[in-house]
Amino acid sequence: MAGEGASSAAALQPPRPAASGADRPAPALLAVRLGMEMAYSRLRARRPLLAFGLGLALAIAAAVIEVSFGSAGAVDRALLATFRLVVPLTSFALASDAADRAALRDAAWPAARFGASSHHVALGIALTTAFAAAVAAALLAIVVVLIAHGPGASPFVRDMLLSGWIGALTGAAYAGWFSLGATFLRRGRGRLVPLAADFLLGGSLGVAGALLPRGHAVSLLGGPSPLGLGQPASAGLLALSALVLALAAAARCRE
Repeated sequence: MAGEGASSAAALQPPRPAASGADRPAPALLAVRLGMEMAYSRLRARRPLLAFGLGLALAIAAAVIEVSFGSAGAVDRALLATFRLVVPLTSFALASDAADRAALRDAAWPAARFGASSHHVALGIALTTAFAAAVAAALLAIVVVLIAHGPGASPFVRDMLLSGWIGALTGAAYAGWFSLGATFLRRGRGRLVPLAADFLLGGSLGVAGALLPRGHAVSLLGGPSPLGLGQPASAGLLALSALVLALAAAARCRE
């Protein structure tokens, strides 16, 4: 009798509705890929391409000006000018457009509203931003070497490869800072904070210079190193900060 009562009660319970596609969470890798695809589509728009074109024009102008002052050391001077001004501004513009000029959480919403995890989507956006900034900064550095390289400079291929590698690390690190900054304040205006801090404090040889990308970029280009760190340490810190800051930015976008 007890078994019959239990089966009757179970039969009277209404069936559970099947989970809809919007309610079913998307796998993590799929959510990351969705974020990457969204950021990539935004970066193919006219505005980020114009921003990169402007950065390229500034880098070319810096190289031409330095060559006009003399070919000796022109590559080093043009690269320093490019890494101090053009690379951070170009990376900032790309990071802003990859997030649709909004807060990172809001930038992830078009995919998150259909069930994808917002922090995984945000991670995809941050990783694509880092990749785009790395490619852009590497191209800027290579163009500077192409224009400013003179007969008395280091071997051309070596200069080109080394400068491109430094540019990629620096651009990715800047993108990490801007992605994290985009998780603060309305419409992601917190991304302005690391940009201003880098301009004001990034050239110092103290703790601020060791935290921000500019000091390490200058060190890799042959300048003084923050906190006396060597070039391998500067390269490692740039790569590590790009990854850690992207993960921290995504973590701040958790539901």
